[in-house]
Amino acid sequence: MSNHARQVLIVGFSPLTRIGIARVAAQVPEVGSVRAASSPTAALRFTTSNPTGLVVLDQAVDPEFELVRNLTETRLSCPVVVLIASTPDAQDRARAAFAAGASEVALNTASAAYLVQLFGGAYQGAVRAGEVERPVRPLSSRETEILELIADGLSSRAMAERLFVSVETVRTHAKNIIRKLDANGRAEAVSIAYRIGILDSDSLETVGGHKVMPPGA
Repeated sequence: MSNHARQVLIVGFSPLTRIGIARVAAQVPEVGSVRAASSPTAALRFTTSNPTGLVVLDQAVDPEFELVRNLTETRLSCPVVVLIASTPDAQDRARAAFAAGASEVALNTASAAYLVQLFGGAYQGAVRAGEVERPVRPLSSRETEILELIADGLSSRAMAERLFVSVETVRTHAKNIIRKLDANGRAEAVSIAYRIGILDSDSLETVGGHKVMPPGA
């Protein structure tokens, strides 16, 4: 692999965040250098003339995922990792990113250790989460409810109030979810769940027979 093809391009984010992501990417053995672009236009211009091994994209600068499509559906064939904020519409945005061709989607609160694994996996064309064989029934119905609410950005206290249980009960379920998905924390559990299909548009969000709507709905 050439030195140019070992480049990682970071697109968007604040200058301080770019520095943090660059430090994470530099820990991936395959990475040769890390560059930055402030906009999708600059990123496309750079990747067209510079073979790039991986693009790490701030979803906020590419809301319609046009850059993702340009990078993955053209001759560039560049793997893209999209980082999204944990907001009520995170599930919808993650599905849209995958549909556009993203190699992986993760919450921007994911741990540095997880991002190192994720970047390395995407760089090799095999995302770590994609290597996990999907279990038949990995979570109980209550755990699935908790996971969906975590993905919607609710705190433990807010989930407890929503589900009429104690905060400690919510935390216990969250720990079980993390253990069953072999994750390092809640953010990573959500990312894995997107990839292996636990979280999808057909998931039922019900409590006592009533549909649970995300905050602000």
